[in-house]
Amino acid sequence: MITHPAIDDYIAGLVPERSELLARLEKEAAAENIPIVQLPAAQVMRMLLLLHRPQSILEVGTAIGYSTIWLAEAAPEARIVTLDIDEERLTRARANVAEAGVQDRVEILLRDATLGLPDSYQFDCLFIDAAKGQYRAFLDLYLPLLREGGLVISDNVLFRGLVATPEEATKRQRPMIDKLQAFNKHLVEHPELETTFIPVGDGLAVSLKKKK
Repeated sequence: MITHPAIDDYIAGLVPERSELLARLEKEAAAENIPIVQLPAAQVMRMLLLLHRPQSILEVGTAIGYSTIWLAEAAPEARIVTLDIDEERLTRARANVAEAGVQDRVEILLRDATLGLPDSYQFDCLFIDAAKGQYRAFLDLYLPLLREGGLVISDNVLFRGLVATPEEATKRQRPMIDKLQAFNKHLVEHPELETTFIPVGDGLAVSLKKKK
């Protein structure tokens, strides 16, 4: 936990109600232990997209389509490509995206994200929310497909605060924490990126691809 639960609840009570679909997906994800972007982080992501107004978005990690719908609603002019390796979850994601009425703008691909995409794909925004230990690989693969001035939004980069207190991580968690720490450092030191960290949800990193 990186924020105070009472503050999260207070802020959640101030924002407009989500659609019945999004509220239902939140309950399904909680009941089935499906990782989705936390609501406060989704709200920040929505604001970033409203300001940035991307025309094309790549999402690495679809799950059941919860964040895909947030992306589509926040960027109504954007076409979205979303990747995941879990066929059963993608079947659910397709149904959920269709229920949201945004299926005409969303391309859902059953694909191992570590395989990359052809250079013909170009994006204005990259949202990374998949296997945490692979974040560096995802960035290296997809940053060349991001246009100058584009955004990289990475979720879970503070991972329950354990990146700051790794001694509290379990033995199983430690390799992932090490990789997240290295990824965060890489974001800050990357010559093509300007990065800031937002302690909301499970931690967001927001990076701007600099213009040459």
